[in-house]
Amino acid sequence: MPKHKNTNIKPYKLKNGQKRYWFRIYLGMKGGKKVETSRRGFKSYDEADAVYKQLAAEDAQDYIKQKQITFDELYHKWLPFYSQNVKESTLWKTETLYKNHLKDQFGDQYIDQITTAEIADYFLDLSAKLVKYKMVFWYMRRILEHAIDINLLSRNPARASLLPKKTSVKKRRDVAHNFYTADQLHQFLDTAKEYNERTYIYFSILATTGMRKSEVLALKWSDIEFNKQRIYVQRTTAYGENGAYITQLPKGNKKRYVPLDDKLAHELKHYRRDLSDKLFHTAKKDYLRQSKPDQWLAAIYAKDPDLKKITIHGLRHTFATLLNQAGVNPKDVQAILGHSTLDLTLDVYTHSTPEGREKARAEINKLF
Repeated sequence: MPKHKNTNIKPYKLKNGQKRYWFRIYLGMKGGKKVETSRRGFKSYDEADAVYKQLAAEDAQDYIKQKQITFDELYHKWLPFYSQNVKESTLWKTETLYKNHLKDQFGDQYIDQITTAEIADYFLDLSAKLVKYKMVFWYMRRILEHAIDINLLSRNPARASLLPKKTSVKKRRDVAHNFYTADQLHQFLDTAKEYNERTYIYFSILATTGMRKSEVLALKWSDIEFNKQRIYVQRTTAYGENGAYITQLPKGNKKRYVPLDDKLAHELKHYRRDLSDKLFHTAKKDYLRQSKPDQWLAAIYAKDPDLKKITIHGLRHTFATLLNQAGVNPKDVQAILGHSTLDLTLDVYTHSTPEGREKARAEINKLF
């Protein structure tokens, strides 16, 4: 084994017996004081030597001494700033993500000792286990970026260039077929009606307005404007801090109106059976949990095994596809769905159908 030239780099062992390297380096004088720093956690001598040389090239006058705080302490410094600009449900998801994926791995480490190589190894491993591994990475990068903002780090070790490009985890179901044709939708709603009225009304609203699952669960009777033939979408159910079930603004923090068709309006007027302000509620008049529609969907498919199976969100895809096929202006479809961009409406929520292609053929015949 060749002798290592840099004697400032020294080996040590972790509790599990694995070998690591560390060093302390003198950078010069600043303001009459010595400027020194240390790094540890390197898996190889060469990795430690590369960082040592990079630090040695720095001017002591420009060097920002990195404070000894842990990643968990940094996270709790960053969280109050982050929480000011996100919804409660997003904050809860962020806290859950941190506890599940980042705290155990990096929480007890000093931020100036977390290396780029260590981060790269962790996310390479995570990419083989988690579809949304990139989301975890970008949260870590944002937390470390906060350390730079408050003068605790001079550089961010979470280098985007080292993030794995793909995951080997099996992706979610293919959404290219996650929608109904008009005939399939009528068959589905007929079966829902046979099951019970509440289920039928819930899925009818989804299918004829394009609303999201949790937006329909959050509807109040005051949101339905029968005289204007529209429904005001101004809240959604969600899980907040400590798993509390709450309502908040719809996705994108934007309220919107969706059209109310004549048939659904007629059926809604005959649906109300009590004085609750909510369309869908428990015996105690609370909002139904988001798992309830999944139970209804399973019951519908059990009642008619011949039905094509799609997700509840697939009814939103169905709505967009059928309107697009009918020639409705895509910008209007975008507004109804509450999408921020037209590309999302066209690329994700509208699908090519045999009926649509046949309609195109007929139109081409007229033109030529």
